[in-house]
Amino acid sequence: MHRRLSLLAAALVIAVGIVVGFAPSGNAVTIDNFTNEYPPNPGLPSVLWPLIFVGTMCDGNSCPPGTMVSHLVSDAAYQTGLSGVVGGERYALITYVVGTANSDIYGAGNMLTFNHNAGASAKLTLTYGLNVDMNADLTAMGATQLQVNVTDGDMYAGPRPVPCTITVTSGRGTANQHTASVTQSLVLTGVYAYPFASFAGVDFTDVDAIAYKFDASLVTSVDFGIGPLTTDEHEVGVESTTWGGIKSLF
Repeated sequence: MHRRLSLLAAALVIAVGIVVGFAPSGNAVTIDNFTNEYPPNPGLPSVLWPLIFVGTMCDGNSCPPGTMVSHLVSDAAYQTGLSGVVGGERYALITYVVGTANSDIYGAGNMLTFNHNAGASAKLTLTYGLNVDMNADLTAMGATQLQVNVTDGDMYAGPRPVPCTITVTSGRGTANQHTASVTQSLVLTGVYAYPFASFAGVDFTDVDAIAYKFDASLVTSVDFGIGPLTTDEHEVGVESTTWGGIKSLF
């Protein structure tokens, strides 16, 4: 199994419902710009692949002589001191459902991918502010929403929607602590908007933690990539390299 599983290019770019075009350029908050790749997976010491995975992968160019390694519950990467990440802390957790799936980050293209073999399903959660309060004011420059930018994917085939739930906590550990979640289904490429007003009770001038959960447990074989996680009023840069060009590097 290669580091990246095959990702089908989405042929549709349609602005409907919650899918909107790119916002004007601004200085909004970037939650994660995806320039920092995962550390090499400790379960694959021979190949040192910077990914997290569930299911079974080969620790080598081929097996045999390499060893097959299985993660049949979960796999995770915890990182601190990251530039381009609000609070500098990222916890990525991939959870097994069936088959083999992985997530990796292509730093030069500011892209995170979530990939599945044929028939596979899994869940991926990205948490910011897990152990240290972010104390982040996300309303800077008049921002009014969180955004998830789906840069490529094949969920439209079927379709096979992948629910993405964002959970935000403010005032953690105080009498004013509030936590709220909003879920939308990712189907098409484009920018999905999560208005601050949808998160009841949350104070977006003092956000302590954010979690993004991509739940592909009810579909199979989906592959997709997302660009930087931001608020609005931010123009998301797109690497000129095509997806095919990225795959050819591995």
